[in-house]
Amino acid sequence: MLSGLKRLRMTGDLVVLAFFFLLRVGEYTPSSGPRRTVPLRRQDIKLWRNSVILSHSEPLAVLLTADAVTICLENQKNGHKNATLHHTTSGDAALDPVLSAAHLVFEIQQRAATTPIGTYTDAAGAVRQVQAADVRAALRTGAIGDNLEAHGYDLSRIGSHSLRSGGAMHLKLAGYDDGIIKKLGRWSSNTYLHYIQTQIGEFSAGIARNMARVLRFHNVGA
Repeated sequence: MLSGLKRLRMTGDLVVLAFFFLLRVGEYTPSSGPRRTVPLRRQDIKLWRNSVILSHSEPLAVLLTADAVTICLENQKNGHKNATLHHTTSGDAALDPVLSAAHLVFEIQQRAATTPIGTYTDAAGAVRQVQAADVRAALRTGAIGDNLEAHGYDLSRIGSHSLRSGGAMHLKLAGYDDGIIKKLGRWSSNTYLHYIQTQIGEFSAGIARNMARVLRFHNVGA
């Protein structure tokens, strides 16, 4: 029972981190085969308080006083190396990348710096890692709890990659420009547009009204 609760807590913190940093699932969970991507490790996370780095060996109470977090992706799917991303605290006790990073670091603070985040020790003393399937299950459970099916969501389409897509869409709806979205998602081209889903009603709100307006124009061509 305790092992299950710990896995759920760890999964929740990974979900928050992945959403805010627009992470690919392979950047924070293990893969069954060889790949270019190096999943985040403890050494890839820096916690800050007043612009000073906190030691990972600090007690949890101290780590939770951090006001910013930096992550470094050593290598990615696209071959880009040492991408560094930063977030300050959201101020939300339940949805804050800084607090989630602090919990993930604390869980493995006594382990090697190369230990992947999402690693935990179960009730039997076995070392385990949160899997992509755990993330997918958590997202679908959350969607059911929020009754999203009644709002047009197909639960079968919700997966671990939804966090990257959802983060990009959330930034767009919040009014952030394309440059910020591309920078945070580490897209070097406009492929990020695939993540800006046109089936989101808010995205096209008011467009039909504006298209129905009569616009007079002067054609200066031959």
